[in-house]
Amino acid sequence: MVDLLVPRANDVVIFTFFLVVGASVGSFLNVVVWRLPQRLNVNGHSFCPRCRNRLRARDNVPIFGWLWLSGRCRDCRLPISSRYPIVETLVGITFALVGSTELTRWSLPYFGDSVRTNWMSTPIVDADLLTLILYHVVAVATAWAMGLIRFDGNALPSRLTLFAAITLLGGMFAFPQAMVVPWQLVGESMPAGIGTWPPSGWMTTGADWSVRLVQIGLRLLTSLVAAGFFARVLAKSFCPSADMKMDPLGSSTKRLIDLMILIAVPSIVVGWQAVMGVILLAAIFAKILGMCEFAQSRDSLGRFAVSLPVATSVQLLLWRGLVASQVWPSEQASQVGLIVSFFGVLTIPLWLDENGESFPPMGDESGNGGVSEQFDEDVREAQASRKDPDALQQGDSFELN
Repeated sequence: MVDLLVPRANDVVIFTFFLVVGASVGSFLNVVVWRLPQRLNVNGHSFCPRCRNRLRARDNVPIFGWLWLSGRCRDCRLPISSRYPIVETLVGITFALVGSTELTRWSLPYFGDSVRTNWMSTPIVDADLLTLILYHVVAVATAWAMGLIRFDGNALPSRLTLFAAITLLGGMFAFPQAMVVPWQLVGESMPAGIGTWPPSGWMTTGADWSVRLVQIGLRLLTSLVAAGFFARVLAKSFCPSADMKMDPLGSSTKRLIDLMILIAVPSIVVGWQAVMGVILLAAIFAKILGMCEFAQSRDSLGRFAVSLPVATSVQLLLWRGLVASQVWPSEQASQVGLIVSFFGVLTIPLWLDENGESFPPMGDESGNGGVSEQFDEDVREAQASRKDPDALQQGDSFELN
């Protein structure tokens, strides 16, 4: 019994570790989601959005800090939005599920069978696996940040888009093990020896770097093309008046560009084949979310955007089983499975047909000035009064409720 409990205790420690890390990342994302659209610095301490007193370290603990304060500021006793612990919890759970299952290689395709020969063994990890897990959790965190920003009706900040491009595109060139699946359709119908993946020595030794770079380049290119294509398909639901030729600077066109970037994140991580399944799942989640009272005031693009990281996490969690099924869209799927998934995505505008442009994004240049000017005015008033020694200085930032 003792021999059986020790590896299970390791599982608890691993799951708890990823949960704590994810909740801490979620706490940081709460700051990013508010400050980046307003072109504010994400560095610095957290402040109460109303009295602007600096939060104590014990009050800034993810999830529990909000619970200890009963959802109210320690100084002014005004309520703090429950969104903060909710985001921290959701990000923590997605990190814990993706990280712990990938660490045991339970969910990763083409990484061999689970390293556990029996239930009394413990996971064995290496540098390649840890790098891949880091790549995936960064991608999930980026998807959460983008989804929450669009859920608030803000346009995606250029700094966040640049970060995603560097980490996801550049990261795959720097760490080839992040290319878990090929860009080709492998399938069992191909001749013997051609349809095997990955090729011998792909991850470590024996592979020509020129071949590796071409494979990665085509993998990224097909993923980006798929993201652009499916974004144009979904534009009928989220931005029907978008026109990149006649109105390239219009608000609706900006929404289309944001939609392409949102879909590009999971497309790069799981490949152009599996992204069809991720889009279908996200559309279903968005439809369900639209039935919830707290999300009915948000536009359809916002609900779809915040559903994408959840759908991406489900794909990563069940990746091995989905590929083995040959029904879910993947590089190993049958032709029927791919065709059904493809036409399933094409039908999304028919049942997710909502007016997604009911109000313009708050983060656009046309609507950002008022918020920034009001913030500067509040800072000047706080500095003039000098009633609070911890009042914000020029250039500081605070978190919005």
